Amino acid sequence: MEKWIPYAVLAAIFIAVRDFISKDIINKYNYKDYIILANFIIFIGTIIYIVVTKKDITKIQKPNVKEFIVILIRLLIVYLIVEPCIFNSLKYCDNPGYAKSVINLNTLFLLILALVFYKTEINKKKILGVLLLVGGTYFVT
Repeated sequence: MEKWIPYAVLAAIFIAVRDFISKDIINKYNYKDYIILANFIIFIGTIIYIVVTKKDITKIQKPNVKEFIVILIRLLIVYLIVEPCIFNSLKYCDNPGYAKSVINLNTLFLLILALVFYKTEINKKKILGVLLLVGGTYFVT
């Protein structure tokens, strides 16, 4: 088994748990209040982690300008587009599984990006996988 597979499965399980337990919280808050509260908790947790582990933050590798810009763009995409869309899709959907089945079409879009930019080859197996992914999403929702 490849090394990444157990991590991916574990991430999938805990993303599902996170989304399931988040439904009540999401219905109570609007996105701005939620993200402020969540980031405050993350900040406090980060400070506690640094203090408890005695992590020397001066030894963290500094990103070059290009890496910094990529990190900044990624954060902007996550906090200004992705998270609000996930938050609102879960908030306004009766069953979070419906929303997540559509959100998980990101696999299809990532495959397309990989085909275009990494020049990976398309074959019958990948086409079948795409059809099953789209068909599964259709039948779940």
